[in-house]
Amino acid sequence: MDLNVELLVGTTVYDANGEKVGRIEEFRVEQDGKSCRIESYLIGASALVERMSAWTLVRPIARGLRSRHVLSIYEVPWQDMDLSDPKRPRLKIAKSDLRHAR
Repeated sequence: MDLNVELLVGTTVYDANGEKVGRIEEFRVEQDGKSCRIESYLIGASALVERMSAWTLVRPIARGLRSRHVLSIYEVPWQDMDLSDPKRPRLKIAKSDLRHAR
């Protein structure tokens, strides 16, 4: 499926049980010739902080919050995301089965 992923950023994601997981904030991709493939989605209110952590000032703050488990970022493999309706992405699994991003 071809999709403009920039349209997914900020979209709220629900799990297979209808529980709110968070918003899509970032993607992990792999370049494949002239195109890119999504490997995983970073979801959660604090995934935005992960995106900003490239900034020198934000990086130490993000590390400190992550170590205190204040930040919750889920990494969702591409195969666990249902994008049949891109405006309403859903997980194929329960939120409790997600793993936190490293």
